[in-house]
Amino acid sequence: MELKPALEELKKSPEFKKWFSSNNKTYFSYAFAMIENNTQSEWQIGYYDSAKNKITTFIISESAVAIKPEEDIFKKSDMDVKKIDEEKLKLPLNGILIIAEKLKKEKYPKELALKTIVIAQNLEDFGNIWNITYVTQSFSTLNIKIKADSGKIAEHKLCHLFEMADFSAKNC
Repeated sequence: MELKPALEELKKSPEFKKWFSSNNKTYFSYAFAMIENNTQSEWQIGYYDSAKNKITTFIISESAVAIKPEEDIFKKSDMDVKKIDEEKLKLPLNGILIIAEKLKKEKYPKELALKTIVIAQNLEDFGNIWNITYVTQSFSTLNIKIKADSGKIAEHKLCHLFEMADFSAKNC
């Protein structure tokens, strides 16, 4: 399922309407899905409450909307959780994945993906983006940040999982 239809399903669901009526100062801050064996998981869509510094996540499947209990958000103290501008989510996930796959084949042809992690978010340095992370057979992650409104690649980098464990590594 594409993100926009999932958001529409969420907003028209009785569960969301009831929750939002008493949480109307929250805002849409992320959407998450995983792809494995060409199968996409359900969408997890998060709404952030800045007054409480908590996030509520909704799980949208083909047949239902479920709400997870409010959770603390883990972030650096000086980091803001930004609202996603839904108008800037112009390109569908399928189109974004085509862009990411093209870059992966051109720049990282030896990296074979086992899983793909997809996150729509609004980051300080990039704005509204699709953050695509491939977990590869070579114990690496390939991260590609793609502008949500234009499809322009904002950043890409390959990190070996062993480098990620080294907190002094600057690039991962």
